[in-house]
Amino acid sequence: LYNSSVRSELIKSWEFGAEIRFFNNRLGFDFSWYKSNATRQLINLPMDNLSGYEKRKVNAGNIENKGFELMVNARPIELKNGFSWDLMVNFSANKNRIIELYKTADEEITLYPLGGYDNLQVYATAGGNYGEIWGTVLKRVTDEKSPYYGKLITQNGLPTATTEKQKIGNQQPDALLGISSTFNYKGWSLNFLIDSRFGGDIFSGTHQTMQAAGTSNVTVVNGERPQMVVDGVFMNEKGEYEKNTTEISTQQYWNAVAGGNLGVGEINIYSATNIRLRNLGLSYTFSKQQLKRTPFTQLKLGVSCNNVWMLKSHMNGIDPESIYATSTNATGFEYGSSPTSRTYLFNVTFGF
Repeated sequence: LYNSSVRSELIKSWEFGAEIRFFNNRLGFDFSWYKSNATRQLINLPMDNLSGYEKRKVNAGNIENKGFELMVNARPIELKNGFSWDLMVNFSANKNRIIELYKTADEEITLYPLGGYDNLQVYATAGGNYGEIWGTVLKRVTDEKSPYYGKLITQNGLPTATTEKQKIGNQQPDALLGISSTFNYKGWSLNFLIDSRFGGDIFSGTHQTMQAAGTSNVTVVNGERPQMVVDGVFMNEKGEYEKNTTEISTQQYWNAVAGGNLGVGEINIYSATNIRLRNLGLSYTFSKQQLKRTPFTQLKLGVSCNNVWMLKSHMNGIDPESIYATSTNATGFEYGSSPTSRTYLFNVTFGF
């Protein structure tokens, strides 16, 4: 629905920083601290179908981001024989907070969906963060005075879950780290880039589907699927908790926690922390002396590989960079996503 009062988005920001160089530029530091508030964001709000329209566009939101970035450039080694080592380290951290979403005298929006599927959703939350992951959780004893405080609540030996969604994670990382290194020697150049992400969460629908089907390795113990007793309690006829002693099959357990619409959300929330060798490359640049009897004035041959090696991940074979869809801001949700690809490149640079 057209809204004549809609205005362009407005971002208010300020930043300060410092740039320092030592030892004839062999060591340098670049530091910046920033704070920004994005206001008058353009979002679509649902309308009553009787109006003849599905959505209306409004200005909304006050999203605050503040953080810092530190970059270190160094040449630790530079020898007379032509060997050198260049190193660059980039570290950044950002804190996100939604001060307000949409509020008028007649209406207030505190949750705005960014994406998701069935009973697993990613929201922008007023008073919270951008990218909060909401889903169902297992029921537990919440009475702190109970000797069973924190224990799972079972029924017929099976874990039970809440019907209402709760916050179970946040897709935003706490910090990012990049390390780039280049070694040069007589025309040869070897370089690599390590990318690291620390913090943040992601829901894996792929793992949930495999658990429900019994094809995930977590559904097997030492090659078998034995009977089990859930470490929890049940409520007896007197309304008191008792220790659960009912045996169930492994299949019954995973049907209870992973069956249905994406299962119990908290079961498949994983840390999105990962460290990877992002790029590895080797090249050779011919000297003018080597090209003296050729038609070339410059010639460089190189080979490189992208997405080389996952050094650290908590997702048991799933890449945290795999997401359900590319046209969404819900990066904390993965469901049958295609694996990220590894590419090999060979390049030739020449001039006449």
